[in-house]
Amino acid sequence: MDMTTVSTATLKQKLSHYLGLARQGKEVLITSHKRVIARLLADDGEAGRLPLVPPARPASELKEIGGFGLDADPVKQLMQERKKR
Repeated sequence: MDMTTVSTATLKQKLSHYLGLARQGKEVLITSHKRVIARLLADDGEAGRLPLVPPARPASELKEIGGFGLDADPVKQLMQERKKR
């Protein structure tokens, strides 16, 4: 695989060019202060894809969960906090 190195400043100026190189299958190493910080590669079709996992239970069971009660009034607590300032 061909490899090209480019600084972040140059990458910003010529982004289309470097994206084209990646599309052609070339690896582009991106540097900042002469240190490699990232690699730009063409998508192989599977990169970054997470597998779909079917739900363990049907969505209709969500109604059974219900809500939860609060022991305190959040608005009242907020107003008290603001009075302290």
